[in-house]
Amino acid sequence: MRLLRQSSLEEYAKWYLERQWDRKGDLRPIPEQPEQGIEAMWERHCGKMRNWFDESSRWHIVELDAVDDLPNVVFLECPWTKASGLVIPEGPNYRLLRRASENALARNYLNSLSPDHPEHKHYYDALERGELQLVGGNRIAICSAEPSEMELNPDARYYLLDGVGRCLPYMTLLLELKMKPLPVEGVLAQRV
Repeated sequence: MRLLRQSSLEEYAKWYLERQWDRKGDLRPIPEQPEQGIEAMWERHCGKMRNWFDESSRWHIVELDAVDDLPNVVFLECPWTKASGLVIPEGPNYRLLRRASENALARNYLNSLSPDHPEHKHYYDALERGELQLVGGNRIAICSAEPSEMELNPDARYYLLDGVGRCLPYMTLLLELKMKPLPVEGVLAQRV
């Protein structure tokens, strides 16, 4: 992982709220004051926050290596990732992005999506055509993994906080050898 520059909780909140405005149609106002942006994150998107996100956490913009860093981030475990067969709670490292992507390939996940949830296939197609890169506004967000996440996934150090929909297709394309690794930029929050 290469550090590009320092960042902050305030920058993360602004970036995330703007991304929701631009890409998800969340038309609620984006607060102008940094403190209000953080409050808006806790109110609107508490799942994208950790209780240790405060002045003592360290923030950076980083470039993740597509071979060593990105495949080993902890992937989302929830009812839909389990039901779709992306996360299968068996063995060590079962929640790593690489494992979820391997499961997606084995189950033909991207070609079996319902028409009302085409986001992952849309990202897959855009990445394959070279129309999407995971940098700038399309960067991902990662944070220090929780001890319980690392216990079950010993190869992990970071949790994929935002970017499941972009990273799963990206890693799938790499595993299929349909694209070469490209830089993946991320906001990194480290627990101190």
